[in-house]
Amino acid sequence: MSDRGQRFDTTEIDTAKYQQKTENRRQKRRNRRESRVPRWVYRIIVILILCVFTMLIWFNRNNLTPSNVLEWVQNSVVGMGIGDGFPTKIAGNTVLKGNFQSVNKEAVIVSDTALTVLNSTAKAVVSRQHSFSRPVMKVNGNRILIYSLGGKGYRIETQSKTLFKEDDPQDILAGTLAANGRYALITEADGYLGCLTAYTADNKILFHYWFSDYYPTAVALSPDGTKAAVAAVGAKDGTMTSAVYLLNFSNSKPVEPAAVYPENMMMDISCSDNGTVTAVGDRLTAVIGADGKTKTNFDYQGLHLAAYSMNNGKTALGLAPYGSAGNGKLVVLDDTGTAAASVPFAKSVDSVSLYADAMAVLSQGQVHFYSATAGTSTGTCDAGSDARAIALHDETSVYILGVSEIRLANSK
Repeated sequence: MSDRGQRFDTTEIDTAKYQQKTENRRQKRRNRRESRVPRWVYRIIVILILCVFTMLIWFNRNNLTPSNVLEWVQNSVVGMGIGDGFPTKIAGNTVLKGNFQSVNKEAVIVSDTALTVLNSTAKAVVSRQHSFSRPVMKVNGNRILIYSLGGKGYRIETQSKTLFKEDDPQDILAGTLAANGRYALITEADGYLGCLTAYTADNKILFHYWFSDYYPTAVALSPDGTKAAVAAVGAKDGTMTSAVYLLNFSNSKPVEPAAVYPENMMMDISCSDNGTVTAVGDRLTAVIGADGKTKTNFDYQGLHLAAYSMNNGKTALGLAPYGSAGNGKLVVLDDTGTAAASVPFAKSVDSVSLYADAMAVLSQGQVHFYSATAGTSTGTCDAGSDARAIALHDETSVYILGVSEIRLANSK
């Protein structure tokens, strides 16, 4: 046979080195398999993530109604955009200190003519007119309640639209909102000292309570909107006396006050997420447990209340001496009534604000920042000589209410 000119290598092939390479590759694959994290570890991680997610849903179940979720989406869309920056002019002529707040890092303002919501770049994400002569604003979650103090009109707002407008048959004395959209109004009532009416999130009457012993002055709802705490005042034994009522909407029978405070005028009240009630008075602040049995009083010991701020169980108090003698102090109470922080403060107190672990105090054109738990100073900033109130934007910056404009300043 002819090999046609081709040559073949007849050298014996060394298969040992190829076998060694193959074995090395197999060993590497075995090592990679042995170094992999076991599958049961991944399963545990997934289970833990699902547990955390479930807990978040459970604790926020009252806020996760379809309407609230839709409002959140609409508000998020409306809140987009960039403004011209601060300072920015106030829409209207005057703003009461209580009608100036920071919610979700936005400045919410109700003037004598308009509702305005500004994001951190001073973009007006809401600008709506109202006709109330003495407007009062309450904010919770995505909703804003505005009512006419001593008048009959009220309205429920979100960033995207006005949800509801109505006139009550009686003059309105106080109001509040729950995080899930339920709300309550205190009004005058023929033959009684006042009436509490609670409403569902879709504006249906949920509960009535008529007061016959004390005049109701302030109200707060539990986070789920099924209970109310009411501060009331009256005269007993010739002295001014305050009372706190705890009302459960499943029981319409008359109840006795949970606590009575002689020679103390309760001015405001709040409910924390865990159900505790805090009532701020001119001589003491009272904290009542969710069961109505645990009661703790924080007495001002001769100092007078110059300013206060309440935020989910925490209460900041600006206490000043009468006249110019002695020093005042700044106090932060937790939801048990214990002073978590106490700071000596010799200057006047014009306004205080709470945010997370921060407390800010407006005094003589300066804002002083403190830790709300340790009481240590964390910075200062100029507020301007016309500053009237502050609202913390976050732990290091603050919205400032001036005579005619809103400003944003950072601590140094």
